[in-house]
Amino acid sequence: MKKDFKPAFTLAEVLITLGIIGVVAAMTIPTLIANYQEKQTVSRLTKAYATISNAYQMAKVENGELSSWGFTGNSNTSEDPDGNVIYDEKAFLNAEIFWNKIIPYLKISKAIYSNYDEQGYISNYEAYTISGGNTDPKQVALIELADGTTLSGGWIARYNCSDNEYCGDFSIDINGWKTPPNAYGKDKFYFWIYKNSIIPFGKANEPIQSRTFESRCNINGDSDDAGMSCAAWVIYNKNMDYLHCDDLSWNGKHECSD
Repeated sequence: MKKDFKPAFTLAEVLITLGIIGVVAAMTIPTLIANYQEKQTVSRLTKAYATISNAYQMAKVENGELSSWGFTGNSNTSEDPDGNVIYDEKAFLNAEIFWNKIIPYLKISKAIYSNYDEQGYISNYEAYTISGGNTDPKQVALIELADGTTLSGGWIARYNCSDNEYCGDFSIDINGWKTPPNAYGKDKFYFWIYKNSIIPFGKANEPIQSRTFESRCNINGDSDDAGMSCAAWVIYNKNMDYLHCDDLSWNGKHECSD
């Protein structure tokens, strides 16, 4: 009696199919992972920005305007012959005063302040530009939040600032200062402290020309602060496409695919 045979794949055909699937997976999975990580960054930065902005407003309700917080005077930074940032004594003292007014409204795990007399900057702190170059990582203060986010800086350039000028600045590292990549525009983002609000670096009408999105959020940037002005783009445009193309602008393309 003749048996009926059902059609089936040969071993060679199965291996070829698996090989094709493997190649497609190798090509698509890294992109999917990167897209997921970027969406997570957008979400975490937006949440951190809302948290610190709310804490700042609550601190103002409790303590009055920034000018009445007890700062020792306006602080400044300068550079040594090698281009390293040098903070004056008031920068260290004012950072501690600033954060001590803010942290009652935050869930923190640790607050570290540098010791100016010994030039005791935060040790083992490393940071990089958006393109992977080295940058000066010195910090005058570091606040670790309970969720792993790190707030650093907080120096006050002018405590009696007007409504339209910045008072100081700080940065947010969304996954903590000990977790890579510690790179501007990737997991580390900068914010201005204004009299009435916290404003992300690089907004559409950024008043500081050396800190515009176009000048300081370019994946090919070679300055030691390249990537420092990406925060506003992430928060308002909800993407990190500046990591994938270099022709974005507030008045032009907002996505690489535009």
